[in-house]
Amino acid sequence: MLEYNTYMVRGVTEIIHHRGVVERIDGDKCYVRILQHTACAGCAAHKLCNSSESKEKIVEALLIENGLKIGDAVDVEGTVSQGLHAVYICYLIPLVLMVIFLFLGTRIGGDLMGITFSMLFLAIYYFVLYIYRNNIGKHFGFTVHKI
Repeated sequence: MLEYNTYMVRGVTEIIHHRGVVERIDGDKCYVRILQHTACAGCAAHKLCNSSESKEKIVEALLIENGLKIGDAVDVEGTVSQGLHAVYICYLIPLVLMVIFLFLGTRIGGDLMGITFSMLFLAIYYFVLYIYRNNIGKHFGFTVHKI
């Protein structure tokens, strides 16, 4: 029932859908429980295989429709571009900068200095992301539509 994840094209923007159940409603936001799974978890033989993985997550979404109640089945929508933006912020940018700091550190003081520079940079980078998480979170949003 909750195993629903597809890409649909609406105009030029690709939309990602997850089917979920409303857990809580707070004003114009609602919290939806979705089942996130790998492609293996959707396979018919996933119970026979040890590599399948799925887990439930609670996502915060903007409430567009009135009349939603706790326990309603909903579609949670987000854009592919939001997901790519998150990947850039969390993985790609730190990787590139970490390699740069590793290279600079090894040129200045050897391997130990390079490792120290790159790890220190990562700690500072993710700490700054943590501090500005609310500002960054304003650029990412999910919407909810009743099924």
